[in-house]
Parts: sequence; C-alpha cells; structure tokens
Amino acid sequence: MAPHLNHDDFFSSLTNLLTAANNKSRGSVYLTQKQLSTNNSSSDNSSAPSQSPILIRATDGNTNAANPKSKTKSKDTHPKVKLATVVAPEELEAFYVRYAEVCKAGMVGMKKRDRSGKKKKGKAGKVTKA
Repeated sequence: MAPHLNHDDFFSSLTNLLTAANNKSRGSVYLTQKQLSTNNSSSDNSSAPSQSPILIRATDGNTNAANPKSKTKSKDTHPKVKLATVVAPEELEAFYVRYAEVCKAGMVGMKKRDRSGKKKKGKAGKVTKA
C-alpha cells in the first residue's frame, strides 16, 4: 500500500483528479472518510472515537477490469488513482475548510439534476374517485 500523502500534496492531487473528471464527458470521483482505530485498550470507549484520526480517501473509480459486455478492447486504460491522507483531530477543522473549498471548486462542471419527468409522472398517475 502506498504511504499517505501530506495535506498539501493531497489537495493538489485531488484538484487534478477533479479537473480530469470534469474534462471527460463522463467521470466519477469517490470521496470517503473513516475513523482510524487506535489500539489503546487503556482509554475509555466513550472518549476514544472523538480523539482518533480520520482517514480521507479519493479515487477516480477506474477499476481497469475488462467489461465483459463490451466487444471492443480499449487500449487507453489508465491505472486507478488512489489518494489518501490522515488528519489528526486537532487539524480537523482547518482541513475540512480547505477540503470543502477544493471540492466546491472541482464541482463547477456538474449539471443540475432534471426532475421535470418525475413530476409529470406523478401527476399523470393520480386516479380520482367519482
């Protein structure tokens, strides 16, 4: 497993990943976070979750697996991009401020979801009693 990036490298790589996904006609970026468990059995269970570091991950969703339904073989397969960093509890607030800025800046190419078809379907399906 690759070592975790420092925060500056993580943010620059995440910006590049979001930009690349926006430049494609279709692209996904998966953002996940989870608490890292510490193996301190002497600490209380109630105070341990608030003091444990957070693991932040980002990936482009590229599996590099061949699609069995596709007849054509693409030679443009790129390796899956995986980014990860660990955030200490005392750095969490400053990290999330910058994380939110990077994510908002990377989502400018997204389209607003069209919900008009859903409303038309709901009104047409209504049956009234006579």
